Amino acid sequence: MSEILHETESLCPVCLRRIPARYEREDGKAYMVKDCPEHGRFKVLFWRDADMYEDWLKQGVHAPAKDRGRPLGERGCPFDCGICDEHRSGTCTSILEITYRCNMNCKICFADANAERFEPDLEQIERMYASALASNPYCSVQLSGGEPTVRDDLCDIIRLGKRLGVVHLQVNTNGIKLAADPEYAKRLKEAGLDLIYLQFDGLDEDIYRHIRGREMLDIKLRAVENCEAAGLGILLVPVVIPGVNLHRIGEIVEFGKRHIPVIKGIHFQPVSYFGRFPGKTPPDESRCGLSDVIHALCEQCPEELKMEHFVPRKQFDPHCDFSSTYYLDETGKLVAMSERDQNSCDTERTDFVEKTNRYTTKRWRYQAGAEADTPLMRFAMRTLTHSFCISGMGFQDVWNIDLGRLHGCCVHIVRSDCTLIPFCAFHLTGADGRRLYTN
Repeated sequence: MSEILHETESLCPVCLRRIPARYEREDGKAYMVKDCPEHGRFKVLFWRDADMYEDWLKQGVHAPAKDRGRPLGERGCPFDCGICDEHRSGTCTSILEITYRCNMNCKICFADANAERFEPDLEQIERMYASALASNPYCSVQLSGGEPTVRDDLCDIIRLGKRLGVVHLQVNTNGIKLAADPEYAKRLKEAGLDLIYLQFDGLDEDIYRHIRGREMLDIKLRAVENCEAAGLGILLVPVVIPGVNLHRIGEIVEFGKRHIPVIKGIHFQPVSYFGRFPGKTPPDESRCGLSDVIHALCEQCPEELKMEHFVPRKQFDPHCDFSSTYYLDETGKLVAMSERDQNSCDTERTDFVEKTNRYTTKRWRYQAGAEADTPLMRFAMRTLTHSFCISGMGFQDVWNIDLGRLHGCCVHIVRSDCTLIPFCAFHLTGADGRRLYTN
């Protein structure tokens, strides 16, 4: 017997029309159920832990829509995006896709890299930077693609962003060029780069063969080593797939600990079914939600990671992402600096985007140690230089897209025409691979 938890709107995976949807509780799990008048019913597992789903639902604070002077178009959300007056979030991260070329061909690629598409020159990239900063002058900016390091002018692009006032600048990379050239990380650092957003799916070649189609572990390890030598901070970014690496994500935590302070944390991304990875309705056993990641982390690292450490995003929709903050003490143990009770008790309507950007700038940039004269100063310095963030974000695909969640998205793609599109709308593909948006 199922119980309706709440209602929303979604899309039909086949024809992409807007249709009513609802979340239902059944056998302790949370499902999205939706009916298209032409293509029938779709039911997809959303979270395996319905109690946790409902608990987190209570912690969300829903902001009003913002007047941006851009009314919603005739076709409505998500077909007329550009961050319209219906959108309820500012920009916490702007993503500039500076190339669609890539030196790999991953089957899970949501960007459909290597397709023949637009590649902006420096003048166009300057306009894209300006658009991101106009949306939020303090937002993090991520250079993505494709594979950004295939561009010979990447250092020029980084310097340009810093000259224009980007506070925190990241590069999303597979690490191949970082591993091949020990001096490359130094050049990126000297250009002003703050963080490497490194795809890192595990510590076993079988994992890489399954997810990336080739062996990659040695490349990842050399990329980390070269960034460590350059003093360039890293965020490890694993794609998480049940039966492939979900049962081994604790190993990534242990690896990250061994490389603090250069590794600033881990950002888990449960697999989503879009881009090159659409097709039929994914079976329940292939679905991975944020609750699965958190349960796996606590089971695999029981001495250090606890359920209460993981904090849902407070504003807009708490099911989009989670975070937890630790520092590595002098015995080599992670000590929690975040607890869910602190989040739920914070009823003051602080600016979520502003807080997110302050945190990213402070915690995700490489911090060299400094002299500290007292025990209190040494403790304070260690919490800064040896901080470690464990976070996760669940991207929406056409099977589980929730237009209510989309209204609160703060991760925005900057298109070549300088409009901003919520990440999950920009990369959304139908069951046949058809895209809503292209550059």
